[in-house]
This record gives sequence, C-alpha cells and structure tokens, in this order.
Amino acid sequence: MEVLEAIRKRVSIRAFKQEAVPMELITELMETAIRAPSGVNSQPWEFYLVKGEALENLRRHCVESFRQGIEPHPDLPIPDKSKGETGLQGIYRDRQVALAKQIFQKLGIAKGDHKGVQDYTESMYRFYDAPVVIIIVVDQGLKLTWPAVDMGTMAQTIALGALEYGIGTCIMRAIVDYPEQVRKDVGIPRSKKAMLGLALGYPDWDHPLNKLVSEREKLENLLTIVG
Repeated sequence: MEVLEAIRKRVSIRAFKQEAVPMELITELMETAIRAPSGVNSQPWEFYLVKGEALENLRRHCVESFRQGIEPHPDLPIPDKSKGETGLQGIYRDRQVALAKQIFQKLGIAKGDHKGVQDYTESMYRFYDAPVVIIIVVDQGLKLTWPAVDMGTMAQTIALGALEYGIGTCIMRAIVDYPEQVRKDVGIPRSKKAMLGLALGYPDWDHPLNKLVSEREKLENLLTIVG
C-alpha cells in the first residue's frame, strides 16, 4: 500500500475479529516500524506485546478498576480532577464531543442512556476485544518532552504499516490508564513508564463502529503560510 493511500485509509478500529494474527506478520511489521524517526536517533521506545491469558487478565482488571470508580492515572500526566484541573476546553473539547456523538449514534446510544455509555466505556477498557495489544514504554529516567513526541511517531508508524498486512489498529490511552495493573499483569518493571498502547487485529468490518470516519478540521483553519 502506498504511503498516502495508507494515511487516507487509516481509521481507528473499535471492533476486531477473534482470528489470531500470525506472530511472523507482527514481527515483520515491528521490524519495519523501528525505522521510525526519533530525536537525535535516541530510539527511546521498548515494546510489550500482550496476548492470550495475560491480555485477558489485563482486560478484566482494567474493567474492574473502571467499575470501582478509580480515576485514570497514566504515567504520562493528564489533568488531575482531584486538584480541580480540567481537560480539553474550547474547540478541542468541541471536537472530542463531536466524536463521542458519532460513536453513540453508530451504537444507537441515546442521550441519557447511562447503561449504553457504561457498556461502551467498558468495551474501551477491554481494548475492543483485540486479540493483541502492544504497549510502548520508555525509561523512567527520560524527561517526557521529546520522547513523548517520539512515542506518537512510533504509534503512527505502526498503525500505517499494519495496513499493509490487512491489520487494523486503535491507538489508545485506555490501555495504560491503570499503570500499576499494567505492570503487574504484563511484567513491566517500575524502571519503565507505560506511555500508550495499540489494540491490534483483523477488523470486523460489519461492526457499525468500523464504518465511522471521524471529522477533520479544514486545512484553511489550521495552516498559516509565511513568505
């Protein structure tokens, strides 16, 4: 698949078939993905590929944490509600809300349907039942500035490369929302920060969520030409 075609076709997959992805395909994908650029070629990433019983345990424990009302607290800092910090505001919040409305419309979740929202959120903490999850980690000693940018570059590289193999992905913070549980279930040492995860597998194209194409801002509202 050509690069520009992959960029245009990539979507976040939120429903997967239970068909196993051959490890040789994932290995080939990752061998290519580690060519992703990084600041001064620091290559700050390491990977944990989680499947089978370990993945089922992680799913179950993340759903349990959500049901217990434990606030997400990933290693990469997010707004702390207990301190009165707020999340996205303005146009950024508007875009987030627009995506949520698209998702709920596809699932037939009406306004005020708290159970529907609960069920969807739990599916997110099951990582949409993907057969494989990749968790990207960095060393605790690294300052989370440019390495965080490198993580995004790596995640995008994996997501685009996966299309060559007919594999779908969803880049997810939810996978690492409860880092203590991730370390326990996956065996990640405390010397590493779990930065983000990718759900990975063959897409279930019959599922309504995989027919969703999220909106994008017009380029004219984003691009400033100088000179």
